[in-house]
Amino acid sequence: MGAVGRRGAQRGGWDDPGPGKGLPIAANVVFWGGAACFLAGVAWFCVMTGWPRVWAESWWQPVCLAGGGIAASAVEGVIGRRTWRIERFLAYREMLENPAPGAADPGAEDPSVFRLLSPLHSPVPFRDRDDELARLRRWCEDGTDTPVMLLAGDRGVGRSRLALELARALGEEWTAGRLLRVSEHKLFPALRDRGRPALIVVDEADLRSDVDSHLHSLVRATVVPLLLGFEARPRDTPPVRLLFVVGHAERFRAVVREELDYSRGGPDLLHLLADAPVLRLAPPALDRAALAERQAVALAAFTAALGGGTGARRTDRTVAAPVDTPVLPGRTPLDLHAQALVSALTGTPLPAVPRPLEEVAGILFEHERGRWRRSAAAFTAPGVPALPGLSDHPGLPERVMLTLLSAGHRQYVTAAHVLERLPEFAGSAAEGARSAMWAWVDWALALHGGTPAPARMAEPWIGPETFTHWFVTTRLHADPELFDRLQTGLDGHRSEHLAGVLSRACEDFPEAGELLRRYVAHYPSAHGYNAVRGARVLARPERVDPWIAEGLRASRQGFRPSFSAPVSRDLYTLLLQARPEVVPLSHAVLARAYRRARRAEEKQERRRRRELRGRGRGSRA
Repeated sequence: MGAVGRRGAQRGGWDDPGPGKGLPIAANVVFWGGAACFLAGVAWFCVMTGWPRVWAESWWQPVCLAGGGIAASAVEGVIGRRTWRIERFLAYREMLENPAPGAADPGAEDPSVFRLLSPLHSPVPFRDRDDELARLRRWCEDGTDTPVMLLAGDRGVGRSRLALELARALGEEWTAGRLLRVSEHKLFPALRDRGRPALIVVDEADLRSDVDSHLHSLVRATVVPLLLGFEARPRDTPPVRLLFVVGHAERFRAVVREELDYSRGGPDLLHLLADAPVLRLAPPALDRAALAERQAVALAAFTAALGGGTGARRTDRTVAAPVDTPVLPGRTPLDLHAQALVSALTGTPLPAVPRPLEEVAGILFEHERGRWRRSAAAFTAPGVPALPGLSDHPGLPERVMLTLLSAGHRQYVTAAHVLERLPEFAGSAAEGARSAMWAWVDWALALHGGTPAPARMAEPWIGPETFTHWFVTTRLHADPELFDRLQTGLDGHRSEHLAGVLSRACEDFPEAGELLRRYVAHYPSAHGYNAVRGARVLARPERVDPWIAEGLRASRQGFRPSFSAPVSRDLYTLLLQARPEVVPLSHAVLARAYRRARRAEEKQERRRRRELRGRGRGSRA
């Protein structure tokens, strides 16, 4: 949850660390010392009463010893209650992320370049959102507005960074941070005990879901408990503001409304969500001079953050001069920062024409792959002295990370099962292969930053989603064997995730379309179902629709073995999911296939009835 120290104006009202181990240790010492004194005093008194001639001392000595034990027990109870109150007071730290700025990898000499692009660890100063930040501050401080707001926008426009800067700007008078996990029975009582207004930022409230069912599951597990706890919070709780960072405000609102109806949310809560204002972000409009100045500042910030790393500076130890870059429509802050980071890594000036996204992603991943290999060569786990197979298979770290990305962010067990079928582990004994695979999974978790589990679950595996999609696309193209293993080695839930990942990658990179087509054609009844549902949560489903339709069309001859009998029933179920306003081409392909299957089944049914009537006439004759 980041570094925690003294309270400051840029830390969102975060307190000093809690009691730590001092008070619990003191309580244990007092408890066991008091128990020993009490037992010793009781034993002494019993001996004195049993053998009065042997022990002639005064009776008050054992009584004082036993009384000291009782007093120590009372002191231990006071310390325990004090510790419990402090832990309850600081319980918010387990559920909210500290917005204090921190290094990309605290304590690491080999930072991840992708974490430098993340909102929490970015060294680039916050710019160009003063009006939006002022509006959000007025919303927080004005008690008359609705306490819920939606912050919407496409990827890379700076939604998460704006929410983070709001949490920092509120200062020590507020308790503000990103939600890591939901425990409504602890969070709101802790906020009440703190006695300060609070801002809870729910980042990626809908974008981290790959398909429609994932979006409903995410809302059901995170948003609905938070809203129900917000509605049931004690009346004496200081004001609480809820900021949801989303991609599609109306779709998110509709899903939350549906889940609240299912969870029997009150009408006040439904009206609260319906009346929530929406702040939509677009890429900032910058002229040529402002754009060049922003790039120069970002280049200097990344160069300073990389320090003396390889390629971070030119050979003459001077930073490359910025070049006047022409304004391109739709350039997001993420685009500008990635271009500057690549120039800082390579020690080259900013080009007059921006590099293509594929080139930027390739350079960043080349540096990240080197970090993976260095980490794998030096990694040790309990019971495993070193990661096996690295010297014989130098590309194995990359395949492990690709498997974890494709299998699902939290599905470590599934990833281990997929790794088990890789050729690198084919000749090993069963137990040895299993321990080796889990060593690789442990390595990936440690490489992720060594952050606490809630924070690790709230962050992506590699970095910004666009670069992750590029990596998945290029490496699955280059490693078709792993792609085939992923298709056949995942159950329904994980195959649904992979369909969503490929759909999102296809939205960013047309090269992923061929992978999506193969995936749908391999098993249309399941993979096609997941793909058309995954298109619902995309901002540009028209980029995915042709590839899904092509996959369904390519498997048309294989519909009968792929679908259960009757074929038309499965096709009709799939047709209902392929909404014509979202995927019109796929809907048309399925409609034609359904009509053909329906006619074939009706023809077969008529033939069967004629045969039955013929058999009946023959038996009567």
